[in-house]
Amino acid sequence: MKKKLIILIAATLLIVFFTFMPQFIPLTGFPSYFFKIGIYMLMGATAVVAMILTGIKIDFDPKNIWQYVIGLGIALTLSFLCAFLPAMLGNSIVGGHQDFKLYVLLLDFVFFVLFVGPIEELVFRVYYQETFCGFFKKHKWIGVIIAAALFGIWHIINGSLFQVLFTFGFGLIFGFAKYFLKNCKYLGLALGHGIYDFLNVIVCMFVI
Repeated sequence: MKKKLIILIAATLLIVFFTFMPQFIPLTGFPSYFFKIGIYMLMGATAVVAMILTGIKIDFDPKNIWQYVIGLGIALTLSFLCAFLPAMLGNSIVGGHQDFKLYVLLLDFVFFVLFVGPIEELVFRVYYQETFCGFFKKHKWIGVIIAAALFGIWHIINGSLFQVLFTFGFGLIFGFAKYFLKNCKYLGLALGHGIYDFLNVIVCMFVI
């Protein structure tokens, strides 16, 4: 327990450091994408090392088709309820209008689907959730809530309490889906998370 706690604290400090690094190195355009990808890879690497040191394994099952169905189902449902529908009603909660630029759309697809979704799920739904569930073995649901709360707090980088609460709810949905649903595994949630974020871009470009 003591070893896991020390590794948890060290990993969290590194993840926080990487998270706030872009604030001190402002970049725009193509360089910003590559820089953010690098930051995400560092966070992912931190989680992987911590998982290796504490014996946590990824529930990696690429042949399980149901995990993708579940992940996409969650993503599409959340996107409709939290992005498309509010935007159609004139109350966007996923951001303001963005002008359509094909290269931005393509870069965002790559960024969210291949990096943001997989790495955030690796950090929060695999490393943090499994770690805290291990701390509360008799009440693992507490670990799910703590991991979701950290996911929400981590989004304070976006600058609002609403974003924290919103992503906390997002984390609860993904976390409890992984906890309760047998076929809800890492790859499915990673895909669903990335698609959900990308659909927010679609809404900002074409609906708002």
